[in-house]
Amino acid sequence: MKKLLMFSLFFFVNTVLFSQTVTFKYSEDRFEALYKTVSKHYKKDELKQLLEKSEVKEIDPATDKNLRFILNPRSVKQQASKHEDYIAKLVNDETIRKGVGFFAKYYAAFEQVYKNTKVHPADIIAILNWESKLGEMTGDQQIIKIFIGQYFFAEDYNAMLIKEGAYEKEGAMTREQADKRIERLKKNALGNLTALLTQAKLRNFDPATVKGSWAGAIGYPQFMPASMCFAADGNNDGKIDLFTMEDAIASVANYLKENGYHSKGREHSFKRYNPDRIYAKGVKMYGDMARKAGVEPGKCPPSGAACPIDL
Repeated sequence: MKKLLMFSLFFFVNTVLFSQTVTFKYSEDRFEALYKTVSKHYKKDELKQLLEKSEVKEIDPATDKNLRFILNPRSVKQQASKHEDYIAKLVNDETIRKGVGFFAKYYAAFEQVYKNTKVHPADIIAILNWESKLGEMTGDQQIIKIFIGQYFFAEDYNAMLIKEGAYEKEGAMTREQADKRIERLKKNALGNLTALLTQAKLRNFDPATVKGSWAGAIGYPQFMPASMCFAADGNNDGKIDLFTMEDAIASVANYLKENGYHSKGREHSFKRYNPDRIYAKGVKMYGDMARKAGVEPGKCPPSGAACPIDL
């Protein structure tokens, strides 16, 4: 009989009148698969101790809500609908004006990045605008819990959603479609969890303290941990911090460059950043509008106090 490891997850069920504590169990096989990916950096007992820490294994109401949204059979359509709404909110005259001012403020960083990557500053700003409103919104979700929830407990959440009638609601995908999607989510969660734990060891930080979006994305460019291989040091201080704007700018440029920006076109690289069709459409619209508003390499807006040249 295979050994079972036990985790307690705390969440609110479908009522505000009471809360319920549920204990999920996961097999040693899934733990072993995770351990195999990080064994160069963690001893087995060390990894178990990390996953058994109360701040890691206890799923708070906010995390539970996010996991239910991610794993819900209507999630894909709901996310697409939200992106459609985001175009009006994120691509308009006001956000373009902010983008032009942002370009002026970080003009030196954009010039250096353009020299190194030839990625247009308007497209970098478009990504940062969509992802975090130019650094204003980065999220407060404890991301390790999101990846643990998807990797270890996706089937448990799906079973709860089935009982709650989620598949009977309008817009829900079929059980077969959902099962295939759950397998993809588990695979991606394993990759992101591996990357997070590995980076924690290499850079000496506690992975349980890292916060980001509801989906587990980090910093101003909202990189998933598995995308950290594209992160870059934009201010040449010898380290990479996605909550430092110069690093965020350089990282977005590097991601786009390494994902077909020049060889397959800018729209292709936008879809690599986020495969949603509306996302790529909105980012392209913003980039086009920002160009028309004066965001161009070597041309600093006259109002930019940070610009090293006087136009």
